[in-house]
Amino acid sequence: MSGSLGAATASATVASASATAATQFVTPASVVAVQAALAQRDGAHTASDGSLLDLGTAREQGAIRAQRATQEREAVAAREAKAKAAAKAKAAAKAKATAKAHRWVAPLKRPVLTSNFGYRWGRLHAGLDFGAAVGTPLRAMSSGTVIKAGWGGGYGQKIEIRYWDGTVSYFAHLSEIAVEVGQKVTPGMFVGRSGNTGNSTGPHLHMEIHPGGGNPVDPKLWLSKHGVKL
Repeated sequence: MSGSLGAATASATVASASATAATQFVTPASVVAVQAALAQRDGAHTASDGSLLDLGTAREQGAIRAQRATQEREAVAAREAKAKAAAKAKAAAKAKATAKAHRWVAPLKRPVLTSNFGYRWGRLHAGLDFGAAVGTPLRAMSSGTVIKAGWGGGYGQKIEIRYWDGTVSYFAHLSEIAVEVGQKVTPGMFVGRSGNTGNSTGPHLHMEIHPGGGNPVDPKLWLSKHGVKL
């Protein structure tokens, strides 16, 4: 009897020791691995912090991340579209301003042509003459810079303007000069008044056109090509 009791006690002791040993070999990492395996079996996912999420929560968070990514892409596209629109508007405004500054106008309002370009009395009349009473306002024909303003010999009081494209205009026989050398002018800007100074047979404006500052050309043809009708 006592022998049997002793054997049973010994068996119990061995089983207890085995259980204790098994417990000692279970590590936190093995517990996490077991939890993950069970979660995968049961349709759950592991969050970034190591906690377990059920399948519905995981899908919801995935949808939120996808939505945020879509919103970010849309925001980037909106910013790029806005920048392109601003650049386009700026370019259009610049082009409009340039076109306005580079437009051409007649040297005086309601011009009355009295003498054409060409040879007469054996010499070249290098411009056009417009009949105008002394004191008639004269205008710059486009944007440019005054390169001469003063007495010009047979031209009398004279203004020369070099325009944005290199063309130089002469206004001669003036009674008044309202600009000075180096001054910037714009289309239609008042620059002086017609007169009867120098070698002149009567009050008028003598106007010449010198492309690139070179030899004179027929102002009538040149003005027509630049959209100015006389």
